[in-house]
Amino acid sequence: MNNVADKRLRRMLVSIIITMTLAIASVFLVSFWLNHDLQKQTNEIDANMIGYLSETYELDENEIIAILTKNDAQYGEKGKEILEKYGIDDSNISDSNLLNKTIAAFVAIILVFSVLVFLIVYFYLLRLNSSISNISTYINRLLNKDYALDIIDNDEGSLSALKNDIYKITVMLKEQNEVLKQDKMKLANNLADISHQLKTPLTSMLIMSDLLQNEDLSKEDRKKFLDVIRSQLKRIEWLVSSLLKMAKLDARTVDFKKEKIYADDLILKAVEPVNMLMKNKNQQFILTGDNLILEIDINWTSEALLNILKNCCEHTPVGGQLKAEIFDSVMYTEIVISDNGEGISNKDLPFIFERFYRASKSSDDSVGIGLAMSYSILTSQDATIHVRSRLKAGTAFSIRFYKQVK
Repeated sequence: MNNVADKRLRRMLVSIIITMTLAIASVFLVSFWLNHDLQKQTNEIDANMIGYLSETYELDENEIIAILTKNDAQYGEKGKEILEKYGIDDSNISDSNLLNKTIAAFVAIILVFSVLVFLIVYFYLLRLNSSISNISTYINRLLNKDYALDIIDNDEGSLSALKNDIYKITVMLKEQNEVLKQDKMKLANNLADISHQLKTPLTSMLIMSDLLQNEDLSKEDRKKFLDVIRSQLKRIEWLVSSLLKMAKLDARTVDFKKEKIYADDLILKAVEPVNMLMKNKNQQFILTGDNLILEIDINWTSEALLNILKNCCEHTPVGGQLKAEIFDSVMYTEIVISDNGEGISNKDLPFIFERFYRASKSSDDSVGIGLAMSYSILTSQDATIHVRSRLKAGTAFSIRFYKQVK
């Protein structure tokens, strides 16, 4: 029944039904015409007989009409005997002219309407083949990555639905192709950034290693150069580790294991590695708000918060203050991490979550990957992160963990 929804097929079926109806009507009309012709011939025979009997035998007209219209078995049998005497009976009574007309009429009807049905089916199949050929051409062009095509069809039917599905696939492939192009560009840019980030410490270590080959180098200078090499190796180790984590996040191969944890315990876990840095800068850390339960991946989320806290600590002067506040609402639990540091300029603010982006006031050791990693970790868990900042007034990172509807 689904095929009947095809507009072309429906038209063909309607055309065939109309044609067959006309054929049946034609048969009735021809039958009526033949019957009328036969009745006309019968009336002519009766008229000749009445005229002959009336003039020859001077019979009364009423008597002759009565004989012709009266179904009298006695006269009928007598008449048959006379006809059989002259070789005329039911088996050989025929009007060759009438028979020929009948055969010719019905043959003409059959031929005309057979031709009409054939033409209807032929043109339907012709259009169907044309549509299939167009779809085949379209698919071949699609295989050759020609996405600048439009095959959308607003008609009804299976072929129209197929065309629309192919058009949807075309749009999807076009979008995927654009995404792949963008990914290739991002990969090329990232490789260039990684190369730049690795080039500086590697160059420094090569210089130091050459200097260490000098036998006249003092112990103090040798120790100083070894410390520099060790520092640069740690930086490379951190960079490679961070890049591997980012690659896993980009490839969506990280299996986030959701566990329940109190929000303040999560923040204290994240701030622990930064405690020494805050102590050296004599900074104060304040934790306030409701002690709410979060259902998140503890290790990855604490690393995301750690990068944010570290960024706040680095951009807050000695004696400054860092604050973590926890808020609850019907839809989400919000953690706001803020500082009273130097702030972020308006020109840098839209780009701080981009990989390898270094703000104008970033330190020389900054790689520009920490906040980008935090953004990927949080958004991969359906959380959101926003930032607001004012120069010389501080920065606030707002993180919202949305509650699951049960």
